[in-house]
Amino acid sequence: MQCTLNQVAQVLPILFKSKVVPFLHSSPAIGKSSIAKQIAEKYHLEVIDLRLTEMDASDIQGLPYFKDGKSTFLPFDTFPIESTPLPKAKKGWLLLLDEFNSALPSVQASAYKLVLDRQIGQHKLHDKCCIIACGNLDSDNAIVNTMSSALISRFAHFYIQVDNTEWQEWAVANGIHPMITAFLNFKPNLLYTFNPDLDTPYASPRTWQMMSKILDNNTPLIVMASLLGLGVAHEFKAFMEYYKELPTIDDILKDPENYPIPDKTGIGWATLTMAVSHLDKDMNKLTTYLKRFNPEMHMVALREIKGRYGIEKIIQSKLLREWLTDLGIKAHGHKPR
Repeated sequence: MQCTLNQVAQVLPILFKSKVVPFLHSSPAIGKSSIAKQIAEKYHLEVIDLRLTEMDASDIQGLPYFKDGKSTFLPFDTFPIESTPLPKAKKGWLLLLDEFNSALPSVQASAYKLVLDRQIGQHKLHDKCCIIACGNLDSDNAIVNTMSSALISRFAHFYIQVDNTEWQEWAVANGIHPMITAFLNFKPNLLYTFNPDLDTPYASPRTWQMMSKILDNNTPLIVMASLLGLGVAHEFKAFMEYYKELPTIDDILKDPENYPIPDKTGIGWATLTMAVSHLDKDMNKLTTYLKRFNPEMHMVALREIKGRYGIEKIIQSKLLREWLTDLGIKAHGHKPR
């Protein structure tokens, strides 16, 4: 079924416990492998990241070994078997089988035994090893080799969709540049612009993360276009020009009850994000200013404040705490968690 990455993350522990292997299908660059690594970190698992398109069948089943006139298969140490000691400070492994349905049929056949029997050659996979498979969509013009019906029935299948709200929450918590989150609040449709009929760069959760690492006021358009595509790069560059028109935090703090709220939508989003990112300078005054924005923008402010500061910081300001509580009740019928 179709779902978001967060929805999948919530059910993965259930599947792991039952030794059912999830298969995450999606268009490229939306964060399938990232969510697997986040799950691994949460549950203290060592990640084994394998691209099946780069593997041969023998890489999975092992190599033949002859002893006393008999042959067996010896597995590579890539895979944890029953005798493998747990990694230091870890509770097990997360085996990520990426590009599964793009692998050669012979490799898929070898992986069948791994998924079905949890076995490498004649050796059992370690009981503390969880498995996730990932693959592309054939509708995206990706190289996809049809999986056998027997293999398909061995997975729990999830079709991942990009969700802007989820990504914004992740972006704030992971230090993505505020200018990027402001822009994508203003233009959420530009988070993901993949078109399978084009072979040019496109915006995606992955490329926005890369953009965040190199972004400053002087980042050339040619660099932006190399990551996001020319059209998105032009729009983002134009949005960055808004920042030249923004008020300073000091100006806002001088008179938060009366300082003008920007009329232009783009400048409004940029100003809101800037105010949130400086909230710890004076929570009460900046909360007063933020409350004057269009109510449609309040929920974005709520999400960003929770992500950037956490509940411990929020409770230090009675005004901020009461405002966020009121917003949470309006949105969800209960206080924000």
